[in-house]
Amino acid sequence: MKLLLLWRTLSVGGLLGLIAWIILWNGWLTPIQHMPRWLELLILLAPLLYLVRGILHGRISSSVHAILISLIYATLGVWYAASPLEQLYGYLMLALSAALYLGSFMSAKVLGKQAKETSS
Repeated sequence: MKLLLLWRTLSVGGLLGLIAWIILWNGWLTPIQHMPRWLELLILLAPLLYLVRGILHGRISSSVHAILISLIYATLGVWYAASPLEQLYGYLMLALSAALYLGSFMSAKVLGKQAKETSS
């Protein structure tokens, strides 16, 4: 049970951290803005906001979706890290998406194992 709490905390921390970091960077800190802020925030936050309720309630299906969605943000993190002006944004996005991935993967694994044991 303690292990599940650890993985869920990592998953929630990665998800909420990504949301906060995207809002903070694109809302206030960004040195370069190529498209309207509202559109960039909408595009970047929509997949994450889709996950919030399920991750907070510990649903296996949301954890699986979070695994897939976190890979998109990891790719974006690498993309932004390659730009000298947005390296900090990219590195932190990469770290938070890795936390979301690892936490969601391990949470789904532990929850799946528990569900299998209870059905037997």
